Amino acid sequence: MRGAGFHLLLGLVWALFLGEVSLRTLALGWGISFVVLLLFRRALGVTGYVGGVMATLALLLAFLAELVRANLHMALMALQPRPRLNAMIVEVPLRLTGDLPLTLLASLTGLMPGTVALAFSPDRGSLYVHALGMENAQAARRSVRQMERHLLRVVGGQSGRG
Repeated sequence: MRGAGFHLLLGLVWALFLGEVSLRTLALGWGISFVVLLLFRRALGVTGYVGGVMATLALLLAFLAELVRANLHMALMALQPRPRLNAMIVEVPLRLTGDLPLTLLASLTGLMPGTVALAFSPDRGSLYVHALGMENAQAARRSVRQMERHLLRVVGGQSGRG
């Protein structure tokens, strides 16, 4: 917790320096302190913390981009007089392990319009996904694997399947 504690402390010091402890000054302080941690991560010994925060931000941005793309795709399909639904169930081999990472992947997949995470294989090495409106099974797998790659960066050493 060295990185997170230091980050919170720097943000609080910034707010106290301004003489006003409010949500606005704390958010600004935490933003500025993260830039300081990013610039001096090796000297401060917070390389792992900064990498984890950056990986989490990349996951959130990728999820939001995929969410917008999938919503637009579903909206365009709904506006067509005779849409090609192209429904399929695909098996996606996974590299993630552990309860929390697998649950996050299934949740992120289920939040995407047109996809539903159905089940894991008995050995938890694959995720079965129902996809609607994808061109083919590879496109559905690619979408899930993209989220998995981002989750692998966030959870780091909890992945082990090759």
